[in-house]
Amino acid sequence: MGILEVQPGGWVWVKRDFALPANVISSANGVLTLKIDGDEEVKVNSNDLTTDNYSIMHPSCLQGHQDMASLSDLHEGSLLHNLKVRYFANEIYTYIGSILVAVNPYKPISGLYSNENLEKYSKQFIGEDKPHIYAIANEAFRNIWKSGESQCVLISGESGAGKTESTKMILDFLSAMGAKNNNGEKSLVSSRILSSSPILEAFGNAKTVYNHNSSRFGKFIQLAFAEDGNIVGGNISHYLLEKNRTVGQNPSERNYHIFYQLLLGVTEPLKSKLCLDDPKNFRYVSAAGAVRDPNCEKKSRKQKDNPMISKAGDTSDIDPEQDKNDFKEVMSSFEVMGLSNQVVEEILTILAGILHLGNVTFHMDGGAQISDKDAVEKAAQFLSVNTEQLIESLTHNKREMRGEVFLSPLNEDQALASRDSITMAVYSHLFDWIIQRINSRIKAPKTPFSSIGVLDIFGFENFAVNRFEQFNINFANEKLQQFFNKHIFSLEQLEYNQEGIPWSDIDWTDNAGCIDLVERKMGVFSVIDEESRFPKGTDKSMLEKLHNANAKNPFYIKPKITGPDFGIKHYAGDVIYNTVGFLEKNRGSFRDDLITLLKDSKSDFMYDLFEGVKLSTERGGRGKPKAATVASSFKESLSSLMTTLSSSNPFFIRCVKPNARKQANDFQNQLMINQLRYSGMMQTVVIRRSGYPVRRLYADFCSRYQPLLASIYTKVPKDKVSLYLTKNASEKEWQAGKTKVFMKETLENNLEQQRVRILGSAAIMIQKHWRGAIARMRYRKRLQDIVKVQSVVRAHLYRKFYLQTKSAALVVQKYVRGHIARQVVAEMWAEKCARLEAELEAQRKALEERRAEMERLRKEAQEQEAEQLRRELEEEEQARKKEEEERKRIEEERMREAMKRMEELEKKRREEEAKRQEEERIRLEEERLEREREEKRAEDERAAAILAAEAEEAEQMGLADDEVALDEAEQEMFRHLQDLDSHLGQEDGEHEQEIDEWWDLEPEDEDVYANMTGQEGFDTISEAGDTPEIDVESSLPVHAGYLKVREASMVSRWKQKYCILQGDSMLIFNAKQDYLKSGWLRKKGGGKGTLSRRNWLPRFFILQNTTLSYFEFEGGEVKGQINLRHAIKILENPLDKNKNNYIGLVTPERTYEIIAEDENEHRSWLRILKEVHNTPDELLHTMKEEMNPRNAVASIDLIELESCNRVEDKAENHVFCVITNDRLHYFAAEDSDEMFRWIDLLSPQEINVKQNALHSGYMTLVKSKIVRRKVFVSLTEKGLEMSKRRDGPIEGKISLHSLCVVTNPEEVGGEFCFYIHVRKRSYYFAVKTMAEANQWADDISEVITSKEQFQTRTERLIVELRNLQSDEIDSVYKSNAILRYTKAAIQTPILALPYGPCSATNSTPLQEQAVSIYKSFLNYEGATSPVEFIETQLGHLFDSPLLIDELYCQLIKQTSWVRDVDNPQNLRYWMFLLCVLITHTPSRKILRYLKFHIQRNTSKYSGTEMYKFAVYAEGLLTSGVKQREYVPSREELKKLLFLKDMPASISCYGGWNCKIAVTPTLTARVAVARLLSGMGLNPRHNKYALFEKLDNTYKVIEDRTLISDVLAKFERKTPGEGWCIFFKLFGIVEFNIAKCDPLELVFLYEFVCDQIRRGLFPDDKVSLTELAGLRCQYLYGDYTPDKSYTVSDIYKVTLPEVKYPVSSRKNTGTLRGLGTLGKGTIRKLKDLYTDTEKEDELLMQEEIEKAKNTINDYWKTKSGLSKGAAQQELLKVTTRWLAFGYGIFDVLIIDNRFRETELWLAVGRNDIAIYPRQKSLPLEVHTYDSIISFGAPQVNVFKITIEGHAPLEMNTPEFLDIARLMKTYIGIMVKMKKERR
Repeated sequence: MGILEVQPGGWVWVKRDFALPANVISSANGVLTLKIDGDEEVKVNSNDLTTDNYSIMHPSCLQGHQDMASLSDLHEGSLLHNLKVRYFANEIYTYIGSILVAVNPYKPISGLYSNENLEKYSKQFIGEDKPHIYAIANEAFRNIWKSGESQCVLISGESGAGKTESTKMILDFLSAMGAKNNNGEKSLVSSRILSSSPILEAFGNAKTVYNHNSSRFGKFIQLAFAEDGNIVGGNISHYLLEKNRTVGQNPSERNYHIFYQLLLGVTEPLKSKLCLDDPKNFRYVSAAGAVRDPNCEKKSRKQKDNPMISKAGDTSDIDPEQDKNDFKEVMSSFEVMGLSNQVVEEILTILAGILHLGNVTFHMDGGAQISDKDAVEKAAQFLSVNTEQLIESLTHNKREMRGEVFLSPLNEDQALASRDSITMAVYSHLFDWIIQRINSRIKAPKTPFSSIGVLDIFGFENFAVNRFEQFNINFANEKLQQFFNKHIFSLEQLEYNQEGIPWSDIDWTDNAGCIDLVERKMGVFSVIDEESRFPKGTDKSMLEKLHNANAKNPFYIKPKITGPDFGIKHYAGDVIYNTVGFLEKNRGSFRDDLITLLKDSKSDFMYDLFEGVKLSTERGGRGKPKAATVASSFKESLSSLMTTLSSSNPFFIRCVKPNARKQANDFQNQLMINQLRYSGMMQTVVIRRSGYPVRRLYADFCSRYQPLLASIYTKVPKDKVSLYLTKNASEKEWQAGKTKVFMKETLENNLEQQRVRILGSAAIMIQKHWRGAIARMRYRKRLQDIVKVQSVVRAHLYRKFYLQTKSAALVVQKYVRGHIARQVVAEMWAEKCARLEAELEAQRKALEERRAEMERLRKEAQEQEAEQLRRELEEEEQARKKEEEERKRIEEERMREAMKRMEELEKKRREEEAKRQEEERIRLEEERLEREREEKRAEDERAAAILAAEAEEAEQMGLADDEVALDEAEQEMFRHLQDLDSHLGQEDGEHEQEIDEWWDLEPEDEDVYANMTGQEGFDTISEAGDTPEIDVESSLPVHAGYLKVREASMVSRWKQKYCILQGDSMLIFNAKQDYLKSGWLRKKGGGKGTLSRRNWLPRFFILQNTTLSYFEFEGGEVKGQINLRHAIKILENPLDKNKNNYIGLVTPERTYEIIAEDENEHRSWLRILKEVHNTPDELLHTMKEEMNPRNAVASIDLIELESCNRVEDKAENHVFCVITNDRLHYFAAEDSDEMFRWIDLLSPQEINVKQNALHSGYMTLVKSKIVRRKVFVSLTEKGLEMSKRRDGPIEGKISLHSLCVVTNPEEVGGEFCFYIHVRKRSYYFAVKTMAEANQWADDISEVITSKEQFQTRTERLIVELRNLQSDEIDSVYKSNAILRYTKAAIQTPILALPYGPCSATNSTPLQEQAVSIYKSFLNYEGATSPVEFIETQLGHLFDSPLLIDELYCQLIKQTSWVRDVDNPQNLRYWMFLLCVLITHTPSRKILRYLKFHIQRNTSKYSGTEMYKFAVYAEGLLTSGVKQREYVPSREELKKLLFLKDMPASISCYGGWNCKIAVTPTLTARVAVARLLSGMGLNPRHNKYALFEKLDNTYKVIEDRTLISDVLAKFERKTPGEGWCIFFKLFGIVEFNIAKCDPLELVFLYEFVCDQIRRGLFPDDKVSLTELAGLRCQYLYGDYTPDKSYTVSDIYKVTLPEVKYPVSSRKNTGTLRGLGTLGKGTIRKLKDLYTDTEKEDELLMQEEIEKAKNTINDYWKTKSGLSKGAAQQELLKVTTRWLAFGYGIFDVLIIDNRFRETELWLAVGRNDIAIYPRQKSLPLEVHTYDSIISFGAPQVNVFKITIEGHAPLEMNTPEFLDIARLMKTYIGIMVKMKKERR
């Protein structure tokens, strides 16, 4: 311990918690006065100034160092002091080697980010100038080419330290560098990347207590660079948006900026449209009390020099215009991003909907009820959802059970949670959509050269209350700190040791233990996820598990006081987390009914947000949600981020904040030292100071710095590097390792500068020589041009002289040659005339001779034919005589006579026919000769005229020989030009013809069109290779060759066959198929007889090269050959229209007619024949047919293969046997090598099926009732693998992809079975228990769900059409036949349909059914009755709902791009489309496609007939069509085809009928409103409804039910048959009869009478019969005997409770009296039962008669009473009952709280009551205010939960009517309460 000697003015370090600088102010009497850190003055005795507490400060520390690695005094205090000195000097950036420390100044610093600074740092290396963030960005940019790998910049620090602004500075610099390489102009991608910052800040940043512009999400921005340095693309990844901030904030915090910008910056018209006003009126933005915080400053992006304004400390109030300016900038950024005004307005509308949804409040009134309907209506309007559905979703929980939907009321807290969950879901999905759209706009077009990533992730947070969000944020910071430690400390020190560099390890804080606590098994993440997946898991149970599992972990903090908290010791300090809401947030649960509500939004934009969100039943397969939790997803994305960072070269920027008050010029030592400590800054300085951060391989160093090493001649890289550095650098600046050289950053910067200088000098020298060479080339070029001009001028002068001389010579030649030519022509004409006369005379003679010869031949032929026929008849007659003898003599004579007559007639007919044909032939021949003579004569005359004209002209002009030669050359040139013009014109004509042919494309021309366009005519899965199941490699032959096969016969015979091992089959052929195609076809003709030539005989065809040969059987002799090169045409349309699959080959000799077996074979043969016919010979070798399994004579399924072994055989050598489960197959190879090759290939490889198996076990593979096989099955990510035993080889595989389907297990014969449907096949598995079957089905379903969704080409085109312009859309339609009308049938579905049958009742595969529907369109075009066809097809859709989208696409296809839109076929397709539209709603994606299609047609074809159908369809879509339950009635279809409404009749009391027009979208609610308006009824007094009336039974029609659906349900019933739609009261609100108008009184009266008729009125039988008498008086007037009526229509008659005395029946209830049980006992029991029924019928008739007599007696007493008086008297009696006007329902109480179980439930306007049946006093009455909830927990059960009472649970089939009536009354009551307020 020494004493320091310090003089006044000197500086020392005062050692405390950390060293502080102290200045010695004075010294007197051994006492020193020290001023510590510029503030505190202390007096210290000079003897106390020891080295233990003080140390001398190096003078250099008084000035701030740019690189803290160069500090002379190295400790925490010196680092802190250095940062403080630079901070107050406005130097906020400091280096630690290449690591940058940035201190937030909280104020603008003039010129810090100017263009001059940007330009300066872009030309300098790091360390050449002051520290700056631009220097780091420039170094990362240069390293792309220096190191050849991707770069990344990691910006870390606490919240409020300035990370977001630093990110923007780096992006600005990199964008400027990219523009520098693009002629100084920023590319569109660059501008969009920069424009993304305002958008992301507005939607993802908010004010917190630590930061006024805090990023509430993490982002990783990757910029893609081309090799020239230009930015070509980018990508933004985001992490963990803080969703709950949208619904609530901590005190003094704000919601996301975009809400305030919207409220203050939107234009007045849009503000009015969105119903926006002051922010204080919206709860979501004003609840935390920080609408406009005076300290909430944000940077003004208008000031270029102040980009760090968010770090500034201006404490003045925010300018109200600031949010407006920010909003304008966001809007301009949207514009740069390429978002249309419509899309931007959709975004703003959704934000407005969120704000209005936040104002929705609730109160309890029989469950949660909406307090302010105006707010919910606005929210529904702007979210484009149905208001009633939104209210229902907010206040009720919807559940589906056994096909029925049940609603359970929510309490107020649950309703608020529903509201907030909708808000969070909408905003988070909107944020995801914006990020996705930004990425699509900045996506690189191809693989970039390299990339730079910038990570700006949320800073470390420690609030007063830390929740799930802070836990994830802090864990992310732990991972980043670990990454920093790994690169700065761990890896660097490890490399020093490996390379043998002298080094002493540095101690640093490792946070691996903290990360292990969170990530390990039973760590925090594991426990949270485990509890989240338990339905009954709670935050409390999760906390208990955390304490139990981690209490002993040193990084885990278990609070001493019991509470919902736990803590973690993070690298930045201890943080206590509150677990309330942990599990709910981790589950990310969102109710299915809320998802459905938002997906059903009318807005396509809203649907896009939730298109990929699946319901819980869709996520996990079979109703078990297995979606990833928020924590697991975040952990996975964080792991992916770490992988990306690890593959890049990192640069680190550590942001620190000087104070917690966000004030400028305020430096808090303790806060700063804490940040420096937990970030490991001291250790970083030490390792950077003593280490060598730059390291290069020796070869890399030599390659990089070759210009500097030119003077060193050794070839060994290490020696060359060592020699150079020894000579040019100090030993402290570098070290030589085993494989690398290690350098200080300063040395590397010096080397780079020298390299740049040398390369610059060399570049200048190259430029000098290159410019000289260019100048010389230009001189030579100009000299050549001058010489060429001179030569052209001279040639012109010489040519002019030549032409003058030539013209004179031509005149002489012309006259001479003309004279000579005329003489020659005259002689030629005389000779030709003589020759023609001689030829004509010779032809006449030849014709006469020919006629004579033909006559002679004809007579000889007739005589020979008659003689031959005579001889044949004689022979037949003799044979017949020998056989029949005398018995048939008479018949023979008659036959002979008949034959003679026939012979004579036939002979005469033949002679006449031959004569006629010969005359006709001679006539035609003469006409032909005459035409030829005329043509020759005309041609000779034309030639003579031409020659004469030429001779005359020549004689006049006197031609010369050279002149004639020149004329011939000119004529040849003229002919050449004419040919060229005609060729070009022909090409134009061909193009026009191609367009016409394309418009009129016939089915047979589809492949011609495919050849024209270069694309297939149809979107086929199998042919295009898009089916995920098909593996191209597996479809190729594995091995092939000739083997001898032993046939199964009495004598063992070996025959040579050609065998192929392909896929999962071994195919056996008769011979090798080395031809293009082969197979069996039917050929017309081929027999020797006359009739056989008309038959269609099977022939085996082989196409080899261009020759098509056919055989009687495969391997037989050739029956004939056809050379396709000689074929004139290949026909598809048969002459006989009844022949399908026809192919005609037209050759010069004849036409060959062929028929294929099916349509696929027909298309295959037709395609290959046309290709061979049109393909040149040199390309034929490229065509080859794969082995067609149809031609195989046998096949072996390798799945059934058990073993393959060598066997001994006496007849053959090298024999092996293939054993399957049903037989043995013997093969013989040529040699042993070939035999063993086949055995190896056929024997399955020994692979353990357990590896990588998700699930494994034994199952029974069922092939039929008899064939069953137990196999061991392993489920992997690719599919199912099957083997015989657990450890056996894999013998079969089932590939799974997104189109595969697994069915629900079902019990069959004591086993539990399920199907797996794959392409073209289904597998049937059975297990022993239902649990096991469910587990298998769930796991297989999960594998299928995890596969990438397959899309057909059509689906991809549908998505592509959304974002195209009109001209581009036409181009897409033109080049893709699958999108437009064609006559040819499709071969595969348009959409990707799942495999398997259509339905349980229809086993046809979906794919086949889809193709069948399309084929039926061809019949529909010409059908006489379209209604029947449409009705049939709609019925198929109801059975197979998976085909709905497919049918829509087919109809859209057939109505697209039609040449004549008003042709009957097109209009029929539009009719069909309308019918489908009113019955089935397509999926949202296809619905958008349908809207696009309809809008396109309405805009293009206005005024046409088709336009009317399109407008009608558009109206249906606008009004909102609903899914039907039944096929529409024929009447509706007929009206719809003519675009008319269907008339319907609604019945009322008294036999009234109301006529209404039923549209396809008319619901019961709208119909009731129309009826009320038409009748003048007040809807506020009472509730009316429509009912289905069948006989005397009424069933209420739900408000949302379509009237047309009800009519279709009862189509076959007419109103006269006891069925009708009835209009009557549903619930009574106004009880005061005096206030009712007459019509209302009628409905009220009938309501009461209906209850009396149904026996739902309490009174004795006498009183009820009196009421029935009043009813008769009302209906029929005064009593007369002739008036008849049915008692059941006005009064309910029941049997008496005790029908008989005990002794009145014989042995009732026992078998006594029946005798001994034996023969006839069953018959006796039946007789007894029949007798009882008859007795009951008799009793009922007696009761009816009694009741009728009683009613008539009372009726008589009311004679003279008017109809109105009878009505009033009945109502007067009934209104005395307390339950008058209530809805009465028969119920059966389940519990024993009442003596009787069969009771009445009365549902009224204000309460409900329980009555004993037929009693007038209630047992219990409960108001709606006391009812907590009500609903149906299961079918036919209704439960009412009542406050302070036991729940009422009852059985009733009318549970739906009860719930609806209660809901109606509660709604009326709430509405009335609001009105009273």
